[in-house]
Amino acid sequence: MLALVGIVLVAGCEANEEPAEPSPEPDEGPAVVTAVEPASGAQRVGRKPTFAWVLPKRYSRPTVVTFLLARAGTGEEPIRDEEKQERIATATGLNETSPVGINPWEPPPACVLTGEITRMPQLAPLAWYRWSVRVVEGVEAETVDFYFRTREASAVIEE
Repeated sequence: MLALVGIVLVAGCEANEEPAEPSPEPDEGPAVVTAVEPASGAQRVGRKPTFAWVLPKRYSRPTVVTFLLARAGTGEEPIRDEEKQERIATATGLNETSPVGINPWEPPPACVLTGEITRMPQLAPLAWYRWSVRVVEGVEAETVDFYFRTREASAVIEE
């Protein structure tokens, strides 16, 4: 009977068992700057959007964050040649108060916003726009472009 118990115990254990997988690292976040709002490629976006993005963990204390907005045509696809786009906004100083987003119609303090957008009540209807974020921390730097298309309906209540 003891021999039978020993065989059962040995059969349940394999000498070459692999060690358990190490637990995964904590969430490192995105590898690159990622668009949150408006999503990259979004269509029918409101004509007075706010912009939000997620920074990779390596940019936990950015020294420079710049936002750029350019009109990229009205066709079925955006114009991707930057030379043919019309820049309408540049915001600098976002690293101080708003490193992960901007409302260009109510820019945060310490942000310097320039361009046509400062005189616009909303964006043009059914137009493509490219928005870019440039982030710098130490020797690391990254610029990422995203595109979206506005809807036709006005975002401004007309009286």
